[in-house]
Amino acid sequence: MKKRLLVFLFLFFSVIAIIRVGNCYPQSINVDSLENRLRKTSGAKKNNIYYVLIDNYILNSPEKAIKYANEFLRYAEKADSVYIITYCYEILGEAYYYQGNYDISLDYFKKLLDVRVKQQNETDIARAFNSLGIVYRALDDYERAIDYYKRSLEINQRLNDAHGLSSSYNNLGVLHEYLNLFAQARDYYKKSLDIELGLGDWDGISTSYLNLGGINLKLRNYNVAIDYCDKSIEICDSLGYLITLEVNYEILYGVNKEIGNIEKALFYLEKFYELKNIRINKETNSRVAELEIKYNSDKKQQEIELLRKQKRQKSILNIIVLLGIGVLGFLLVILYNISKFRKKKNLLLVHRNSEIHQQKEEIEAQRDQIESQRDEIEAQRDEIRRQKEYTESQNYQIIKQNKDITDSIEYAKHIQIALFPDKITLQKVLRKGFCLFKPKDIVSGDFYWVADIGKKSVIVVADCTGHGVPGAFMSIIGINFLNEIVFDEKYIKPNEIINQLRKKILKTLVHANQIDKSKDGMDMSLVVIDYEEMKIEYAGAYNHLYHIRDHMLHIIKADKMPIGVSEKSINSFTNHTFEIRSGDLFYMFTDGYVDQFGGPNKKKFRIGNLKELLLEMHEKDMAEQKKILHETFINWKGEQSQVDDVLAIGIEII
Repeated sequence: MKKRLLVFLFLFFSVIAIIRVGNCYPQSINVDSLENRLRKTSGAKKNNIYYVLIDNYILNSPEKAIKYANEFLRYAEKADSVYIITYCYEILGEAYYYQGNYDISLDYFKKLLDVRVKQQNETDIARAFNSLGIVYRALDDYERAIDYYKRSLEINQRLNDAHGLSSSYNNLGVLHEYLNLFAQARDYYKKSLDIELGLGDWDGISTSYLNLGGINLKLRNYNVAIDYCDKSIEICDSLGYLITLEVNYEILYGVNKEIGNIEKALFYLEKFYELKNIRINKETNSRVAELEIKYNSDKKQQEIELLRKQKRQKSILNIIVLLGIGVLGFLLVILYNISKFRKKKNLLLVHRNSEIHQQKEEIEAQRDQIESQRDEIEAQRDEIRRQKEYTESQNYQIIKQNKDITDSIEYAKHIQIALFPDKITLQKVLRKGFCLFKPKDIVSGDFYWVADIGKKSVIVVADCTGHGVPGAFMSIIGINFLNEIVFDEKYIKPNEIINQLRKKILKTLVHANQIDKSKDGMDMSLVVIDYEEMKIEYAGAYNHLYHIRDHMLHIIKADKMPIGVSEKSINSFTNHTFEIRSGDLFYMFTDGYVDQFGGPNKKKFRIGNLKELLLEMHEKDMAEQKKILHETFINWKGEQSQVDDVLAIGIEII
């Protein structure tokens, strides 16, 4: 999906660049010569040189395009040339987009839109809306992206602009595919294809066939996907569209892999890597050759070596990632085979015991009825003894295997605990607070995570899908992503942390082909305490925050959506901010406490009982409160089995 999106954006902005290029200089002109001529030329004669230099650098060297566009813009503002000003705004928007500076890109496209609106040129307004939609999509602001795409679409429909309509439908298809709304994406791609066929635009037709092949792969319409890709490949082969051809081979590899046609899958995988290697080698060789020709010095030779080193490092990194995925897959296969073998042995044991019992009854009946058959009965008894000994031996093996499996899970528990904050870090962040952690199984699907960032404390209580080994795997993913988001990516606001966590989990589920299993994910409550400003910020996914002040209990409600796949996946989580003071108490729970069955009627504990318990115990010190919570849970559970992992954190503001 990402690769096809990059192909489309490259084609979109490339078309705009081609439209702008004038005929004043041939495209193959020496760039150094033009730069020298620009320094020696004055007045309006510079205009044509600026156009050629900027359009040459926009795709190859965005930073140089920005430099000359800013020079050209200053000249245009002095000369009050609206045409050049709009040209520079569009160039700067594109160049900053290619650099990944989306906020600056957005500012220039907004300036461009303001000028286009004043000019009342609807064709240019539609194109500006389209550009803004692309940037907002890159910023993950999907609602605004869709809004601007649809504004562009409305204008193109009113003007009956076929090229504009095709572009708008294709953009909407790309965005809906990115949001995993595959059926809507397919409909938009079909509308774009119908228009391209009417225009006879073979480049656009091949891209639309490619998009429809990819979306039908995700919809599991494999024969339809193959048909569209074959049509795209026929066009690409005849017209030399190598990038589109490369992506087609990748999609056909995925289709044949899914339907079990391994031979064809390997064929298309080889074709894909053949084109990919040709493209990468061409790009790399072109870059190295350019550096060697332009800078025949020790400094530039070092730069060439650095590029080669980066290429090698990237290859090594890819190998490491693939090895890691392979090791994880191997471990999962081992665990699955152990479980399968264990079930098989248990069934065999039951079958053997049944046979022994039946044979014993037959022998006893024959002994009572026919004394003369004693020798035969004795022989049968010996056989039974031998089978019993064999069964006992098998039983011993099963017990040993069960112990090995339990030992492996115990080791996994040590790994999971090692990822949790150590006791010193936990107590340093919680201060006088407490943490009650009671897993249902050996390993847990609940986890806690804390950190001190400057003068702020981050505290997380999370409940992953399921418990035991599946929940533990999800908890490890959650802890690793929280470390990346807070320590590496520097996010500190609760709702931003949870938004980024959801995005990473969704991408992980997509890569693991688990996106249709909508129960995968986690619930969470997350607070950031600023002891210097005496403020607290909170965001939650299903898990509420309980606050006691002046003997009054307040519940700060969480958002009713998980950190995972849901209909609200594009909505941001709510950030709650309020002041705190000394003596304030805050409690964070997973649902294992209130969902526990027990008591006289064997019912759930429920939130009502929890609120009463918090009000009864809140005046005691935090260590005593932890003890009360634990004893209440044990007494309520009684002889009932624990239904889920239990995790609770209490915080006292001092």
